Amino acid sequence: MPSPEDSSKQLSYSPGERRHRFNVLLVVVDDLSARHLPFYGYGRDTMPLLGNRLEGATLFSDCHSPVGWTLPGCASIITGQLPEGHGLCDHNQRFRKAKLGDYLGDGYERAGIANNGNVVSDRISSEYLESLGFKRRPAKWRSFGWDDGFDSYEWVHREDHERPFELARDFLGQRKDSDSPWFLFFHSNLVHDYHMGRDYYLETSDWLDAGIHPALREVRDGPDIWREPPEGVGLEEQKRALTAKYDSGIRSYDRRLEEVLELVDFEETIVVFMSDHGESFEPERGRVHHCGRLHGDLTHVPLAIWLPSVLRAHYEVPARETHACSTIDVVPTILTLLGDAVAGFPGRFLFDLPPHRRLCGEDRGYLYWNEDCVRESYDTCSIEVRSEYAYPLKRISVRRNDTTRDFSYNVAYDPLEHENLVEEGVVSGENITFVVAVNDDEELRNNFLASPVARAGRHELLLVENPGNSRYESISALYSDAFARAKNDLVLFVHQDLYLYDGWEKRFFCGLRELEEQDPQWGVIGPVGALGVIAGEKKQLRGHWSDPSGYHFEGPLPHEVESLDEQLLGVRRRNGIEFDAGLPGFHCYGIDLSLAARERGHKSYALDCYAWHKFKDSEGRLVERRERSSKIKRRWGEEFMREFGPSADYVEKKWQKYLPFQTTSWAWGAD
Repeated sequence: MPSPEDSSKQLSYSPGERRHRFNVLLVVVDDLSARHLPFYGYGRDTMPLLGNRLEGATLFSDCHSPVGWTLPGCASIITGQLPEGHGLCDHNQRFRKAKLGDYLGDGYERAGIANNGNVVSDRISSEYLESLGFKRRPAKWRSFGWDDGFDSYEWVHREDHERPFELARDFLGQRKDSDSPWFLFFHSNLVHDYHMGRDYYLETSDWLDAGIHPALREVRDGPDIWREPPEGVGLEEQKRALTAKYDSGIRSYDRRLEEVLELVDFEETIVVFMSDHGESFEPERGRVHHCGRLHGDLTHVPLAIWLPSVLRAHYEVPARETHACSTIDVVPTILTLLGDAVAGFPGRFLFDLPPHRRLCGEDRGYLYWNEDCVRESYDTCSIEVRSEYAYPLKRISVRRNDTTRDFSYNVAYDPLEHENLVEEGVVSGENITFVVAVNDDEELRNNFLASPVARAGRHELLLVENPGNSRYESISALYSDAFARAKNDLVLFVHQDLYLYDGWEKRFFCGLRELEEQDPQWGVIGPVGALGVIAGEKKQLRGHWSDPSGYHFEGPLPHEVESLDEQLLGVRRRNGIEFDAGLPGFHCYGIDLSLAARERGHKSYALDCYAWHKFKDSEGRLVERRERSSKIKRRWGEEFMREFGPSADYVEKKWQKYLPFQTTSWAWGAD
């Protein structure tokens, strides 16, 4: 794929010279959850018209907002900054970062249409708003700076859902034959107000079951219904009613949006469709409405981008992008497509996303509901929520007043975030694939399979039989075959005589979490590694190691190393590091794998994940001395050296660029 910096080589114009500037239409639907859209797997066809338009667009499957409510969410979209960057985190602040329109330069007409009090025009006075009935939180209606960066900015009261679409149609119709480029920020609150007793939900009244209590049709404030439901109305009925209204609001928005998009020249316009945050409908878990939470029902938002054909051909855009992305990526992406400078943005170019990426979120404000379904007011509740997401793991920390609660979810297996793995006593929700080469069933049974983590059955076990080394002629060929069959991203290659004691899993994931904070793109891990292997120096060990001669430790950990002991090797499939099936024999694959990772720009580390190596023999007896293990006694025999030699020669020839080698130090214990 061409890089953004090389775009002028294939385009018919030079973006940097501004010979041709595409229009930009940024559509932001307030409060629209990806989980309620058919193209994200939802059962109801809530957006049939937009769904038909997705042909030719790129749909981003895993896009997340860094916050769970409108003010900081829309601010992050329009600035390309996280909340701590743009500064608009609550109702008493103002933008401290430029908006997209500020970067477009001369020649662009920059217009905004907004339909929510959190994106209100600065020209609207507090007195005017109060005359319309907004008296509950008057501090909310202060000057945020939304007008800055726009030539015109129209704010429409939330009571008038038709007017924003009328304004958008007028704007596009008037510029149909214009040669001047334009940028339109188009925000609608229609979906957000599903609970306000609107008539538009009747457009799809079949979704609102006739058996639902009539009082539920007149509810003016959605969250209040969970506090004081009508007599005789159950929780599930309440949930069905609000969900039906919400879905109907989406269907109503879909029809109105199509009337706007019909006026767009998609060959001259970059069109972005997205939302600032989602919505919750889980009263049984205390999650109703939004604000003050960073669970997936609020953070997972839709994102689709249509590019003119010349850009689409240049960037080879996919129909669907599955890698994790953020709403803060939209601004640097638009600027990259236009050939503008993109320095100073924390986001990435959306058409060149890395497969492994950590997304961070932060939310401060009010909660509508806590876990006990008790209303907390904006004025009395102090809450801060932080989240980190790197597929498949999501972690959330909630501080409410002086109390902190932690959550951890494996979204690959628990997409609705129901199983809090912290409370289950598991440090990480990530699943492991263990690969074990087996040539002695009893040794396997007495060691690895006796380990608590293996007995628990939570992780995938690939036990590959290779009796007498007859099925596979090399360990790398065996591991390469098993690696291709692994179901999980994290794969650990473990010796059959390795025992993982009770508590090992917790220790391993704690060490892994510490490493990924330092280097999320690590290549290979293991309990013990070596330095000075390549540089021609005396080998230095780092980590934990043990055998019948005792236990040894060299720290601190995690520590970067040049090679790893082969008792346990860990890799992530997404990094593209693979075993060389052509490596002969049953040795030196640890250094070969470490060098393969180095070649791809990844480092190897000794991790704090101590395990007991050569724990019991085939008879189930503890191996307390070297002499008790026939395997150890054979280790430095003639047969071993014959097996070792071809492997060392192969690796040395393969990695000549990294010479000189200390080949004997690859065999652990051969000092």
